[in-house]
Amino acid sequence: MERLRNETAVYHKEIEQNKYAAAIMNQSLTLEDYRNYLEKFYGFVEPAETQAAALLEAQQTGFDLGVRGKTALLERDLLFLGASEQELEKLPRCSELPDISTIPRLLGFFYVMEGSTLGGQMITKLLKKNLPVSPETGLEYFNAYGPDTKEQWAGFRQLLTEASAAHQADEQIVEAAKATFHLLGKWLELHTD
Repeated sequence: MERLRNETAVYHKEIEQNKYAAAIMNQSLTLEDYRNYLEKFYGFVEPAETQAAALLEAQQTGFDLGVRGKTALLERDLLFLGASEQELEKLPRCSELPDISTIPRLLGFFYVMEGSTLGGQMITKLLKKNLPVSPETGLEYFNAYGPDTKEQWAGFRQLLTEASAAHQADEQIVEAAKATFHLLGKWLELHTD
């Protein structure tokens, strides 16, 4: 975990500086910008989780995509914000995704996704102050686990530690986490001017 934190720190910092995150922090994010931000996340998370589901079906890992998956949360938030099912289907999908072809790589990807739930707690507090959304309506993605966030993060860390030891694949986990941060950051910056 320490190696992951250290080797991804620069990427983590970069992603926190995207225009949407900056607008959340300075409380200037509009409802339209928020919807655009969620659409961007959806375009990255949905295709990656589709790949993850195929890999997880073939392996016994202890990783429950039904609990930890974020696509459904994003869909509910976007529908609440006025998107239609047809609009969701037409949203651009990222084609440059991290390599999640092995369980260690998949866990490196989810290190980023699960870790973001910690920051999501602060984002939830800021957004519900400034936008007509709540943790149950429009903020499900950022408030993914609500009061259980720390417990869910601890469970994921344990799963990651066990998988790392079992597969002796620290390098794959770290590479996938770095690639996830980099590619997600690149995707979030596309067409945001």
